[in-house]
Amino acid sequence: MVELTERMARALADELDTLTEDLVADILTENPGYHDAALVTLAELRHSCRTNLRRVLQLLGGRVPAGVQPFDAAAATGTRRAEQRVPLDSVLRSYRLGGRVIWRALVRMAKEDERVDREQMLDVATAVWTVVDEASSALARAYRDAEVRLRRLDEHRRHALVEDLLRGRGQEGGFAEQAAAELGLPVQSCYVVLAADLAADGTPGLAGPQDALAVHGVRSVWQPRAQTLVGLVALERRDVGSVLELLRAGVRARVGVSPNVQGLGEVGTAHDLALLALRTLPQEEAGLAALDQRLPEALVARSPELGDRLVEVVLGPLLRLPAAERAVLLETLTVWLETNRSAAATAARLYCHRNTVLNRLRRLESLLGHAPHDYRGGLALSLALIAHELRHCDPAHSDTGHSGHSA
Repeated sequence: MVELTERMARALADELDTLTEDLVADILTENPGYHDAALVTLAELRHSCRTNLRRVLQLLGGRVPAGVQPFDAAAATGTRRAEQRVPLDSVLRSYRLGGRVIWRALVRMAKEDERVDREQMLDVATAVWTVVDEASSALARAYRDAEVRLRRLDEHRRHALVEDLLRGRGQEGGFAEQAAAELGLPVQSCYVVLAADLAADGTPGLAGPQDALAVHGVRSVWQPRAQTLVGLVALERRDVGSVLELLRAGVRARVGVSPNVQGLGEVGTAHDLALLALRTLPQEEAGLAALDQRLPEALVARSPELGDRLVEVVLGPLLRLPAAERAVLLETLTVWLETNRSAAATAARLYCHRNTVLNRLRRLESLLGHAPHDYRGGLALSLALIAHELRHCDPAHSDTGHSGHSA
């Protein structure tokens, strides 16, 4: 039956123009989304139908030109339609319509030729649909390969847009609008930027933030960077506290939170502030750090050199004490400042007598050279303790790493 199939396919090649018009008409009638989506023009559709019909007839007729890949037309169609974002199901449906147009024409020819019987046509049908299936598979493979390539390009483009926003390009005319359209974000909404450290296992310190927000209709974009995960969150009339509450369950490391900024063009500044907020938490402490709630820590973290100097000048004599005495006095001083300089409240927190607290405060005054009750002295002590806490929990610093410190 191979000879019959080849003979009929070669004869049908003379009707290529008619077959093309029939296929175009069938697609427009039975697969209207293919053309109505304005992704494929009528001229392109007609050209594609003609090219693929001709190649299928060549395959059936054994007349594929030498050196030509048998399914190149199907593969080219798959690649092109993926680039045009036409759904694969729609493309394959149109391809099957092409097989039906050919089969319909072959049946008509058989009816006009008394030498062809029903049994012979069953073999012809097998040949036709085998070729159509093989061509459809080639089309689908090419489509999916192109889809993967395009997805990588889209991710690269998205990554580049976010990076440009974080570097401040949102201030350039028209860039924020373009980025908003491509990232699916509003231009004029208030934004908050979050920067999450890596967790101990090397994974992002904020788990599943985009999904956690999207469930509640909050739009956001998240960008993995070398040492942080950065998120741009559109508040859109929401309170920042309620948005942060949606993320709290996923916190696994330090997370810095910027103040609100107006518009996508300001997220570059917000990103810098989010990174600063992150540094106000000790290295090993997991939690959300909102900059506006940690401004004293931010002042110290902003200038680590001055922070080191503050620790040395204000707390140096205390830090050079033996470890046990140093720990007791540091804890007493910290609690005393936290309890608004109340000896009674400090004693209650530390489970000791009030006189014990007063004795320790006198010891601190003699060590540090000034009364901790003094306004400027108390302010310096508070900032120095913050700087010491941040430095103490940073692997790059250590009490024992300073000259004169003892264990």
